[in-house]
Amino acid sequence: MLASGKSGRLDFWQFVTDLGDSAVTLPLVALTLVFLLQGGARRPAVALAVSLSAGGLAVGILKLALQSCGRRLLDTSLVNPSGHVAVSAMAYGGLALVLGGGLSGVPRQAAYGGFIALVAGIAASRTVLHVHNPGEVLAGLAVGLAALALYGRTRGVAKGSEASTGRLTLAALLLVVAMHGTRWPIEEQIRSLVALIRAGVPACA
Repeated sequence: MLASGKSGRLDFWQFVTDLGDSAVTLPLVALTLVFLLQGGARRPAVALAVSLSAGGLAVGILKLALQSCGRRLLDTSLVNPSGHVAVSAMAYGGLALVLGGGLSGVPRQAAYGGFIALVAGIAASRTVLHVHNPGEVLAGLAVGLAALALYGRTRGVAKGSEASTGRLTLAALLLVVAMHGTRWPIEEQIRSLVALIRAGVPACA
């Protein structure tokens, strides 16, 4: 009974963590960009693309630097900032801000509250599943929120309608359902690059 309960608990957290996989979040970003461009909101679309690209580049560089040389040179437990958490904060946060442009009052607060709960759940799942330590989760969250803040400051005003917001919400839900459980091997590619860096830089070997 205890083993079954533990297995069910882990299955739940695996379900949650899969919501943050790049196979879900990156298509979600693409969907949000298409929605903005189709609605003529070019400035918010460019701001979202630039902000999320900057955040993704930042977390990628941190992963490469810390995994290849960071532990040896800095003597730190912060080795692998969570890309799941960083990209989830950017993707779901960007979606929430776009949806919020077409909502007001309680529906808007619900969209923002749902974003906070989802990203918090994904962050918790990474520690429960022992994929990252708390410091790595917080580092990923910091990068993601910084990119989201950059988008919030540069996107300008993009007012949507409740009808268009409803269409985006439905499309996003269908995409998440379709892609959930798919896992893209981005971490494996990062580990391959880390191995190349270690092989080429004696101080990192």
